[in-house]
Amino acid sequence: MKFLRNASLLGLGAAAMYLFDPRLGHRRRAVLRDRSRSALRRFLRTAGKTGRDLTYRSRGVFHRIGNRIQSGRQDISDSVLEARIRSSIGRHLQHHPHSFEVLVNEGNVLLEGEISDALYQRIQPVIRRMPGVFSVKRLAKAAARAA
Repeated sequence: MKFLRNASLLGLGAAAMYLFDPRLGHRRRAVLRDRSRSALRRFLRTAGKTGRDLTYRSRGVFHRIGNRIQSGRQDISDSVLEARIRSSIGRHLQHHPHSFEVLVNEGNVLLEGEISDALYQRIQPVIRRMPGVFSVKRLAKAAARAA
């Protein structure tokens, strides 16, 4: 215990001599001050960014939850829903939306045409998340494979 106290005091004495040296102490203190300010500024900037990020993410979660709650109450016409689905397929999946038919009946979506399994696996979650969609099914027509 005495050894630890003596070692601590020795370290404090060495730091004091280092910082209060008559020749270079002023420069060392200035460097320490500048680095401390820089570190504090970086910490505050990062903390601000993290705080804003968390704020925006939580807003997004709350809006998504609110949209899920309201989506069951929304009355979206089948033609509007069909247009939204076609637009979403073309925009998000970069696939030609007219290569298959999209049929909507009271929120139940039927995809008809040549759709590969991989494409269907990518399309289905996107469509299922849309407000007003209750189910997504496809009429199986195997996609033509290149030889």
